[in-house]
Amino acid sequence: MADTYSCFGKFLLLKQRSQDGLGTLWRAGEMERNGFKRIVWLRRFDQVGLDRAALTAEIGPANQIAQVLRASNVVRNATHGSEGGIPFVAWDYVPSQPLDQLMARATQEQFPIAIDNALLIVEKLAAALAAASAVEVQGQPLIHGFLVPHLAMVGNDGEAQVAGFGIAHGLRANLDRVVVKRLAASYLAPEVLANATATPRSDVYSLGAILFQLLSGHPLPADPAARAAALEAPMLAFEEGPIPQDVLAILKKTMAPRPDDRYASAADFKKELEKLLYGGAYSPTTFNLALFMDRLYRNEIEQEDRELQQERTLDVTAHYQPPKAEIPEAPETPSVPNRTTLYAAIAAGVVLLLVIGYLILSRPSMPSAVDQEAQKKMLQELVNTQVAQALREKEDQLRKELEAEKATTEELRKQLDKQKQGNPGAKQISAEEQQRLQREIAAREAEQKRREDELTKIKQQQEAEAAKTRQQAALAETKLALKAVPTAAVPTQVPMTAPAPQAAWTQPPVVPTVVPAGSTAAPPPEQPPVTTGLGSAVSEGDLVDFSQVDAQPQSLVEGKVTLPRSAALAKAPASGYAILRVLVNEKGGVDEVKVLRPFQPSRPGIDEACAEAVKQNRYRPAMKDGKKVKTWITVTKQLILR
Repeated sequence: MADTYSCFGKFLLLKQRSQDGLGTLWRAGEMERNGFKRIVWLRRFDQVGLDRAALTAEIGPANQIAQVLRASNVVRNATHGSEGGIPFVAWDYVPSQPLDQLMARATQEQFPIAIDNALLIVEKLAAALAAASAVEVQGQPLIHGFLVPHLAMVGNDGEAQVAGFGIAHGLRANLDRVVVKRLAASYLAPEVLANATATPRSDVYSLGAILFQLLSGHPLPADPAARAAALEAPMLAFEEGPIPQDVLAILKKTMAPRPDDRYASAADFKKELEKLLYGGAYSPTTFNLALFMDRLYRNEIEQEDRELQQERTLDVTAHYQPPKAEIPEAPETPSVPNRTTLYAAIAAGVVLLLVIGYLILSRPSMPSAVDQEAQKKMLQELVNTQVAQALREKEDQLRKELEAEKATTEELRKQLDKQKQGNPGAKQISAEEQQRLQREIAAREAEQKRREDELTKIKQQQEAEAAKTRQQAALAETKLALKAVPTAAVPTQVPMTAPAPQAAWTQPPVVPTVVPAGSTAAPPPEQPPVTTGLGSAVSEGDLVDFSQVDAQPQSLVEGKVTLPRSAALAKAPASGYAILRVLVNEKGGVDEVKVLRPFQPSRPGIDEACAEAVKQNRYRPAMKDGKKVKTWITVTKQLILR
């Protein structure tokens, strides 16, 4: 095993995940004497021809920024350095996919990214940039400056994180390299490509460019002069219709050629995006995004889990080189709330429960099948309880932090109001100090909004965990009931002359119990036939939740919408879509249709026409355990009324 992996300084390179114009991205282990200190994502800027000196110059400032920039959608515990002349950045490993690889995979598999999921991904990236703006660098709000999909990760759990804060100057210094410009040109604002100068508004442009590709399935033209035409009437990926007008309006403002015509900051862009996300037109959830990731990467996720289990137990003795000098770690910044200890304790508790479960279920004297299922159920309940408790503790802590943040902000606001009103009893401060107070209030308000968003996400997680727990409990009860069905016991002693059962028989014959000669005991009652198996707990035609099916319904025939006369004769043209919930039966037909989101703008008869069209759809039915089953799916009908 020692010859399988290679070293990169204190890191052991475990698996290369991607290669692009910036270099390579790896899953790696940060080594210490007795094993791995942590598993990390490791991005090496090892592309041939890069100006590595420009990147190396950013290491010190970037590490300082990483010490104070702590937010849910920013990569955790980022470490910047250089090894053998190759600059790198490493951060805590979270099971996830690079955003550029995710978009390429969706195109390759012809698996469209739903509008809800696209908006949610970009909203999470905007949250990272908004949190960064609360940190000042040389008196200015921190910006990213080089936001490309290759520095963003979408987690298998539906979260998203941004890497690369603090190194953008060194990356922009490489825009004269062909490979770097080819990678970044589609995502950077025109002024960044022209003079390598980044601002909060250029970060907003990058968010819009990423959203455009998520929706359309292809990047913006690399030439800024050609982008206006691309935004005239963009279409959704795989010919699913035009990008909705409400989303297109945000895209056009986000990617306006003049910086002054864009949103002033990522926080402003995020607020506008939230009006779409949570205003009723769309229904994004982290759970649905996680479900999308599972469908797109199910095999890879399972393989990665197996690889991680093996890698965490590797013997690194042959690779580890002790540091030449121990450098004391810098103390934790006191002003930043530290929840790492809490999460580590929670994770340790869950791991401990899993270890206990493994020891119970793998001991030599195996219990009965019913006992095994009961033990599994007990273990699952313990894990669920631990997760629920972790979410509650996280919620409580966030609420306390939010209340403290609000109190401090209110105090600052009162202090500033006294100055503006010229209160004679208040100590006068300079205009510069007033501006500093205003910036601090704005930063604290942004932090309050972030915590409120995180609380909303926790609520969604709690609801998802509760639903998952109910499903697991129901499935466990079903398994226990099935395994508890009695089967006939086969006698261990049989007559030597007993005939062998014939192959054509559908059930084995009842074997009589041997009764010793001369015995007057009555023969035992006839036993029921021995069962050979209980089969699957799912029967054909059962209703199965969409998240639990092995294969989702595949569209074969799509019904056409016949517009009612009133809509067809309407004078004003309109385009929009309706979202419907459809029950697909085990034969691929449609049993029931419900309208989730009516067609907008509202036109009489449109929703009914869409429902009638969907009833004509035909599908390859969903599959569960090799059986054809019923399931609910969501269907979007795009219409253009002229």
